Amino acid sequence: MITSGRNCMFFVIADKILSLYICTHTERDMKKEGRKTAMKNIVLLALPEVQLLDIAGPWDVFTSANRFLNDKQDSGYHVYLVSGTSEKVIYSGSGMSLSCSHTIYDIDFSVDTLLVAGTTLSVLDEVNPDIYHYLQNIAPHVRRMGSVCVGAFILAKAGLLDGKQVTTHWKFADTLQKSYPKLDVNINPFFIRDRPIYTSGGVSSGMDLALALLEEDFGKPLAAEVARHLVLYLKRSGAQSQFGNALPEYEIMSPFTKQIRDLLKDKLGEAITVEYMAEFLHMSVRNFSRVFVKESGMTPGRFLEKMRLDQAKNMLEYTDMSIDMIADKCGLSNAVSLSRLFLKNISLSPAQYRKAFNTTE
Repeated sequence: MITSGRNCMFFVIADKILSLYICTHTERDMKKEGRKTAMKNIVLLALPEVQLLDIAGPWDVFTSANRFLNDKQDSGYHVYLVSGTSEKVIYSGSGMSLSCSHTIYDIDFSVDTLLVAGTTLSVLDEVNPDIYHYLQNIAPHVRRMGSVCVGAFILAKAGLLDGKQVTTHWKFADTLQKSYPKLDVNINPFFIRDRPIYTSGGVSSGMDLALALLEEDFGKPLAAEVARHLVLYLKRSGAQSQFGNALPEYEIMSPFTKQIRDLLKDKLGEAITVEYMAEFLHMSVRNFSRVFVKESGMTPGRFLEKMRLDQAKNMLEYTDMSIDMIADKCGLSNAVSLSRLFLKNISLSPAQYRKAFNTTE
C-alpha cells in the first residue's frame, strides 16, 4: 500500500511524540525516587525570518546561568535551537543564516521548556500545519511553554492560548486580539505568566521572560547575578505599552475604521461625540457602534481615547508645550485628566513619559 507524504509525516511526528512521552515520564519517575535528574532541556523554536534577539536574548540568559552553576553538575540548562521547518538551516529577518541542531521532525530528547520565537506575520501565513500539530502534541508533556514577541500567534493558532491572558509585541496586540477573540491580550506587561503558558512582548522582552523562568528554577539570587552579568534589570519598571502607539498601525486598519480616524485626526481638541461620528457616515448611533466594534475591536469611545493618547505622546516627545496646553489640544479638560489617561494606559505620568522619550533636549 502506498502511503501519502502527509500520512508519512504524521507517523514520523507521532513516533517522536511517543518517544518524548516516555522520556518525560522517565524523568518524573526519577524525581519521585529522589534520584538526580538531567539538566533541563530548553528548546527555542525558530521559523524563517526570526528576530535574532528573540533567540539570542533568552539563549544568553540560560547559558549564562550555567556559568554560575558550574559546580553543580546535575543542574542547569541544555539549550537547543530547533527549526519549525524540515530544514536545519534557516535565515533570520536580518539575513543571517542560523544552523539548528534539530527540526520538529527529529527531536530525540525530552523537553522541559519550549519557547516559540517571533518572526514576521507574513511568514506565519506560510507555516506548515505540522508545527501546530507538533505543539499540540507536545504541550501536555512539557513543564512550560511560551513565546517571544509574535511567537504568540503560533501558540494561539495551535489553540494553546484560549481563555488565557497573554501578551505580544505592542504593535501587533490588537491584531492578535481580533484574530483570536478567546484570548485576553494585555499590552502592558513585558511578559505574562498564565501557567503553564508564558508569553512575552516585543523582542527584548524575551530576556525579561527568560530571567523570570530562571528565577523560578534556581531562585532570585542566581537570576539577579545573571541580570547583573548581562547588564539588565531583573525586573524592568514601566510597561511595554509606553514604547508604542495605542492604536494599531494605520495600514492594518479596516477601511471603515480609517474613515473615522481620518475624520478625527485634526479635531481631537474639540468635543467629539459618537453621534457626530455616526452622522458623518449617515448611520444610526446604534448601528454605527455595532459596526465600529466589529471593524476595530473596540468601542468608538475607546478608539477616541487612544487617538488622544497617541497625540499627547507625540507632543510630549517632539514639543516643549506645557502639559496643560497639550491636554487642551488633545481635548482633555486639564493636566489631571491627561495624567489619568497616561497612568491608566501606560503606567507613567505625562512628565515621566516626557523625561524618558523627549527628543528636543
